[in-house]
Amino acid sequence: MSFADPTPPPGLPPGYPADLERTWLAADGTAVRIRAQRPDDLEREVRFVEGLSEQTLYLRLQYSSRHVSRQDIARLLDLDYHDRMAIAALTGAPADESIIGVSRYARVDGTDQAECAIVVTDAWQGRGVGTELMRSLGVAARRNGIRTLIGTSLAENQRIHAWARRFGFDARTEPNSGGHVRITLDLGSLPS
Repeated sequence: MSFADPTPPPGLPPGYPADLERTWLAADGTAVRIRAQRPDDLEREVRFVEGLSEQTLYLRLQYSSRHVSRQDIARLLDLDYHDRMAIAALTGAPADESIIGVSRYARVDGTDQAECAIVVTDAWQGRGVGTELMRSLGVAARRNGIRTLIGTSLAENQRIHAWARRFGFDARTEPNSGGHVRITLDLGSLPS
């Protein structure tokens, strides 16, 4: 269940998709805010990445360092909301919100395809947050002229492969990739 939030905050960046902001209720009734990320998410994003387990960092982000520079996070938050988009799931009071998951895409230059990624904090994995984030990302991508989302995953990440197939992605091992799996979603098949 979800419902639109009536008034987005003032001072939004140019092109910010305020219409994507809404509250989604998890199966246990917890209210989760879904919205596009903004430059003021820098500290929230740093805390989010630093709070991920070593296994999640490795399986989803494919690195093991717990430290991420503010410069790297700032680059992730350099969004134009058309060719580069990131959508976050947040819990907590507005002044104290914590990110529990992020989905993002970056258009492949000159195409109608975009590379995508998703990561959900360990405590929220398996609770529907990833599916809701990917649904939101797919809707935003489709309306921005993107027809296909493409991601890669380590072969050992069987949980994400099973989730991707349930969501409607095609997941196949890439030849000569050292076991990486290419995950592709045709957005024409995504329900509105």
